[in-house]
Amino acid sequence: MGKRIQPLLVSLLREEETMDSLMTVWVFFIGSIIGVIVGVALSYRTAITPLHQRIGKLTSQQYHAFMKQYPYNPDNFRYLGDPIDGIQFEEDKILFVWFKTRKTNRTPEQDHIKSLLENGNVSWFEWSTK
Repeated sequence: MGKRIQPLLVSLLREEETMDSLMTVWVFFIGSIIGVIVGVALSYRTAITPLHQRIGKLTSQQYHAFMKQYPYNPDNFRYLGDPIDGIQFEEDKILFVWFKTRKTNRTPEQDHIKSLLENGNVSWFEWSTK
């Protein structure tokens, strides 16, 4: 009787080892998928959301309404967003543009930039990366 039980026990132990191996693979697989999903969500929160907040202040769709009455060629306007709204490139001059909306006032930083421009403290800087 003991000889019959021993092969049965060995067989059951092998099945249990196989089940443990499969369970380990499934746990690893599911954990990897959850890790990728959490990683993508965290990357989006840390990289994309601040970028949207910074760029989203005044997008091309938002300043398009201003461009109907804009005195210069809107095709030559380049949007910056902060601290000024953009730069207008004309054939004989370059303009730093700030769109004033309703009751908005310039920030101290914008006032400082305006005074630098008016005092001629503007220069060309070229930097070469090798």
